[in-house]
Amino acid sequence: MTDIEQELRERLTVVGRKLFEEGLTYGASGNISARIPGTDTCLIKPSGYRFCDLEPEHFLLVDINTREVLKGTAKPSIETPFHTKLYLQWPEAGGVVHIHPEYSILLSTLGKEVVMMGLDIYGAPALAKGVPVSKFAQPGTDELADNMVEAMKEHVACLMPHHGCTAIGKSIEEAATNAKVVEALAEINYKILLVGEPSPLPQSLLDMLVEMAKDKGLLV
Repeated sequence: MTDIEQELRERLTVVGRKLFEEGLTYGASGNISARIPGTDTCLIKPSGYRFCDLEPEHFLLVDINTREVLKGTAKPSIETPFHTKLYLQWPEAGGVVHIHPEYSILLSTLGKEVVMMGLDIYGAPALAKGVPVSKFAQPGTDELADNMVEAMKEHVACLMPHHGCTAIGKSIEEAATNAKVVEALAEINYKILLVGEPSPLPQSLLDMLVEMAKDKGLLV
């Protein structure tokens, strides 16, 4: 095992535990992965594990092109198809985070895209391009993966009806930050919908945030 692979395993473990501690997923739901730089492989969470129980050695090494498990004996996440397809679509992506947080589920099930408002967006400026809602499909299917690839052609995150949200980034940490901010924005949107209509930030500010993301070297 290379030092880079071991470091990624440790980083995935830290990110997964933090997501669980912050209540952004529950039980064994959700999944995370990280591409090993310069290869067509990624490390992905095995099926049936809670984020809080993950250890570095639990992550499975998977071929992005074939989805073949190259290292590890556990069953890979059922959502391996969309992880691998997102890496193929976004060559610069280094991490994928899929979680089942409350407000992302609520907003997506209403069929509502995230309206960009509030200042949380400054924490993940690439989201200023928008957070669309993908079409519904059964979990673990290629149909779901294809729907997400379509929704995320030009966006680093999307909502998934009845399901949650998914975000990507150049690193697993960046992907996790994007996912966390999506949920924060979804909460603002949902609560405003209870009393009125969301009012977006000015387009000029959103354009500025996208440029900020590019200047910071984030995935945009």
